[in-house]
Amino acid sequence: MTTIGRHVAPAPVDSTEQTATFPRLLATELHRMFLRRFTKVLLGLSALGFLVTIGYLWSSYQKVTPEHLAQATASRDMMFADQQQWHDSCLAENNNSVDMCGTGPELDWFPVNQFLPVTPFDPTMIADYTMAVGVAVALAGFVLGATTIGAEWSSKNIVAWLFFEPRRLRLMGAKLAVLLAVLLILAVIAQLIWLVTAKLLLAYRGIGVADLDPPIPDFWPHALQVQLRAALLVIPAGLLGFGLANMIRNTAAAFGIAFGYFVVVEAVLSWLSPGLQRFQFTTGLIAWVHEGGITVSGDDVYQPEYQGFFPEQIHISNAHGGWVILGYAAVIAAVSMWMFRRRDIT
Repeated sequence: MTTIGRHVAPAPVDSTEQTATFPRLLATELHRMFLRRFTKVLLGLSALGFLVTIGYLWSSYQKVTPEHLAQATASRDMMFADQQQWHDSCLAENNNSVDMCGTGPELDWFPVNQFLPVTPFDPTMIADYTMAVGVAVALAGFVLGATTIGAEWSSKNIVAWLFFEPRRLRLMGAKLAVLLAVLLILAVIAQLIWLVTAKLLLAYRGIGVADLDPPIPDFWPHALQVQLRAALLVIPAGLLGFGLANMIRNTAAAFGIAFGYFVVVEAVLSWLSPGLQRFQFTTGLIAWVHEGGITVSGDDVYQPEYQGFFPEQIHISNAHGGWVILGYAAVIAAVSMWMFRRRDIT
């Protein structure tokens, strides 16, 4: 190159600035994810929905005072006395026959909490609301995963991305890694916020764990285990949303297929053969988050002890349910990756 008779050498090019390294891909995708308007709207709606739900819970429950507890204890003792009187009368009329009258009432049959004049927030409700938070975050993760890659296809940005990084699996792996990392962090934050909120509800609108009748040992360790399983739901949910949208190249179609399968196909399969429930996504999801798993009724089998055909009782453990939902998600994501690697892009 010459300028007014003088040769000027081109400026050296820093090869590191032109190389699409994997950390640069991750940083770029993370920056772009939080710049998307849909991500901001989804986070805002999720926060608003959480605040509305907490406001409803706060107004629905009342704190138990010593006066409430005394009134409930008196009502409990009155009912226990009535039951004891009936039992004594039965024994007197039937020659003290235990077979006719039973062994008599016990005080543990009448928990004081059942006689409270107000409705306090019970610690046993925490697990149910924990699952609800986990499922809600997982649904949001499915939507975010589908729209993240669906927007790339609808706007044709995926073509521009391939000029920046032509190695397709490396590019898609970076997008998926950022998505799952963000979803997992958001799920953990949501569960931490719910844990703090649950403690506030117990302190100001409920009864303490130590006041449970009967007591529940290791209550908080079990509650944290439920929270962990609920938070991890975002991993298969995000994989499914991302995989379906990447496979079909359309966000709305991914939503439609997911709705049709979970609502229609799995219901039909359960009707045709109840034993297939152990391999279904929805059953696996419930088994994963439910403490100790669940038991479902399968196909009719002959049971010699009852001399007839009765539904087989199938226990689905937490681990079994987790592997089922992760298997569905991993297969869908892997197939979408394979198709992305093989298909032409225009």
